[in-house]
Amino acid sequence: MATAAELLRAHTFETRDKNVPRPCVQRGTLVKVGIRGERFWCRVGRVREDGSLLATVDNDLTRSPWRRGDEIVLQRSHVLEASEPWDVLTFSGLLAALGSASEAAMVWRDLRGLEAAKPRPRSWFVLP
Repeated sequence: MATAAELLRAHTFETRDKNVPRPCVQRGTLVKVGIRGERFWCRVGRVREDGSLLATVDNDLTRSPWRRGDEIVLQRSHVLEASEPWDVLTFSGLLAALGSASEAAMVWRDLRGLEAAKPRPRSWFVLP
């Protein structure tokens, strides 16, 4: 049986490893966050005065009630990685060259190297 601390941890956002540099986050930045063993992207709509982030979920989630378009509030420590709007150009070029969104996503992730959040053990990558 799970302890109260384990249950709480399972239902709160992952926090970024303190040894990983903090990504620059501003309005329009895509941020990857994780909760309930599921990682997903959100677009930052606003940075509040207290530093928290108002973000829009960019995926339909399977382990959480949120759907694409829902707004959530995040702390900067919840940001596992970030992607700026100009990264779309890199991804678009990979997609054109490879012809597969799945392959382009995996190559783009590898190109990001240290900027990308490390996958958790037994991760599944769900791609369009």
